[in-house]
Amino acid sequence: MQSRMMDLIESAPSEARNLYQKYNMEEEIDRIAYHYEVDSDFFKIITGGEWNHYSCCMWEEGSSLTQAQERKLDEFARMMNLKPGMHILDVGCGWGGPLVYLCQKYKVTGHGITISPMAIPVAEARAKKYNAQCTFEVVHWQELRSVKQFDAIYSDEVIVHFNDLDGFFRKASQLLKTGGIMVNKELHFRHSKHKHAIDKLSQHINKVYAYTGNYRTLRDELDLLDNNSFQLEEILDIPISHYNKTINEHWLKNLNAHRTMLTTMTSEKHVQDFKLYLKGICRIFTAKVFGLHIVSAKKS
Repeated sequence: MQSRMMDLIESAPSEARNLYQKYNMEEEIDRIAYHYEVDSDFFKIITGGEWNHYSCCMWEEGSSLTQAQERKLDEFARMMNLKPGMHILDVGCGWGGPLVYLCQKYKVTGHGITISPMAIPVAEARAKKYNAQCTFEVVHWQELRSVKQFDAIYSDEVIVHFNDLDGFFRKASQLLKTGGIMVNKELHFRHSKHKHAIDKLSQHINKVYAYTGNYRTLRDELDLLDNNSFQLEEILDIPISHYNKTINEHWLKNLNAHRTMLTTMTSEKHVQDFKLYLKGICRIFTAKVFGLHIVSAKKS
């Protein structure tokens, strides 16, 4: 599948390389898997720390990578108003680190969903290690049964892959109990003029995600929340310098230190493309194209 998808990506015409491409659910899963469905150790090595966040950390002076990961998750917990006994959903749970941390520290139960089967054994082993009360499932969010069962739902730099964000927020509303909280952390364009993203650097970054990029402005996201009966609670603005530090001082450093090992897990081309993708993101950050926000909203 990886080889077939690589051929499809490399041969894509220019108009198919832009943002906001629409795919049916099966192709969307295949394309997202192109990026994520590799040896789990690949991402564990690059992201590092105890919880292996594949997203921006939140830094304080002198903090370790693990502490920076936990600081961000503690913000998620605060914005979800977590209390013992609550039941939460992690959309795009990765290798289980965030959900396991939240469940064991805040005494909640959780369910994590992903479309990457290779991540599940890692997540389940982590839950067992910490005796965290959480489960994991390979399922697309569209296929979740619409039952009001969660007190809170969160995602961390995942909704960029959702072309139908309006549909996702509608599904989240169906899954949340009355008064439930949804928290999303995501990069947002600072101005709608950036949405074209047809320069070579932007297209390379989107290629790494198999052309599943759907970056939006913060206003776009807030309008969709409003359309689906969510009331805005809080917007937390994270300085983009936190992301530069995460990538430059940790992810790129880890990639360079373990490049030979990472290459054996994937290929030299994959590792080189990944490195260019990380460096490209940091270059775009310096151009002030993106802001980074955590948004919390209550189901009204």
